[in-house]
Amino acid sequence: MKIVLIGGEKIAYHLARRFLTKGHNVMLVNKNERFCDEMAKKLRAIIVRGDGSKRYVLEQLELDPTDLFVALTPYDQDNLVACLTASRVYGIERPVAMVNDPDNKAVFEKMGIKSVVSPTEILGVALEDSLFREHITNLLPSSEKVSILRIEMTDKSPILGEAIKDIPLPDESVIGAIVREDEVVIPRGNTVIETGDVLLVLSSPTVQSSVFETLLGEV
Repeated sequence: MKIVLIGGEKIAYHLARRFLTKGHNVMLVNKNERFCDEMAKKLRAIIVRGDGSKRYVLEQLELDPTDLFVALTPYDQDNLVACLTASRVYGIERPVAMVNDPDNKAVFEKMGIKSVVSPTEILGVALEDSLFREHITNLLPSSEKVSILRIEMTDKSPILGEAIKDIPLPDESVIGAIVREDEVVIPRGNTVIETGDVLLVLSSPTVQSSVFETLLGEV
């Protein structure tokens, strides 16, 4: 198995260096001649100059279905084409695509590219977490599918005194438990939120900002 990094320059360089130190075989594909020359001097990786979204370039790579194929160009359309070609023509089992515009993530997934990474979303979640750091802990920080948030209710929370059923949480989130003093409360619709409650909230990462705003108010 080899790791094939398409485009990306800086991020490709740092990823390549990381994988090489772990003993992996790495191939960098980039159409920038200057970058390719620089990488050939810095890294013990296979360097291919060319546009990784083009089939005639991918033909040179001797791709195997078990290879890790990652598209990192600054153009979402090129990343989509590269991943679709790798998957449909060369049988790559799970190509990974970076999306620069988070709105394009759904398009990639609809086209069958299931491993999609949005740096904007990742940074946004990290910034939101830091804004609320005093009152929030993400118990599953590395998961892209679900977040389990530990959120402490202060006297400034806009939902104090409200019943669970009246709290307008996003559809893709739910309050799973409440730690109240030394007890764990499994909430029902008529359970009322009190100061000092610690809510354990299951949430899709995509709606975290709405969860924060609903439970803690705007910063």
